[in-house]
Amino acid sequence: MAIKYRLYQDNREKSPQKGKWYAKAVPDEVVDTDQLAELIQRNSSMKRSDVLAVLTELSEVLRDQLLAGNRVKINGLGSFKVGFSSKPADTRAEWVPTTHVTSTRINFQPETMDTYSGGKRTRSAAALQGIEFTELRGYDDGKEGGTSTGGGTTEPGGGEDPLG
Repeated sequence: MAIKYRLYQDNREKSPQKGKWYAKAVPDEVVDTDQLAELIQRNSSMKRSDVLAVLTELSEVLRDQLLAGNRVKINGLGSFKVGFSSKPADTRAEWVPTTHVTSTRINFQPETMDTYSGGKRTRSAAALQGIEFTELRGYDDGKEGGTSTGGGTTEPGGGEDPLG
């Protein structure tokens, strides 16, 4: 299995990267809790209903622990914690959460793994060891002719998506 991607060109007028090409991951499908339970059942001695109950409880316990201000680490996957953005107050005494917190989010930090090759260390998400890439076929990438015909892999450390 490979991660599908599509290519697109940065066409923003004032961008220093105008005209450069980037890749963006394209998921095959969304796998929900019920489907996860089915897949886990196939790989274990647990029944689907038992797995579904555990996954449902995990979701509830994760929420409870995050609301309690805890970081939740799931071995082999990573850690979850609450993050937020805030606006400034003129003084420390004036800063209050109900007025100054502007948005909340859940931050996820994947468990990482170090690999060494040629004396160089590379750190990547443990769950993504062995990842491969393939270009999605049949989409309009802005090239003449309308459909993509390229293939292969993106450059190592392929950079961040400048457009979102």
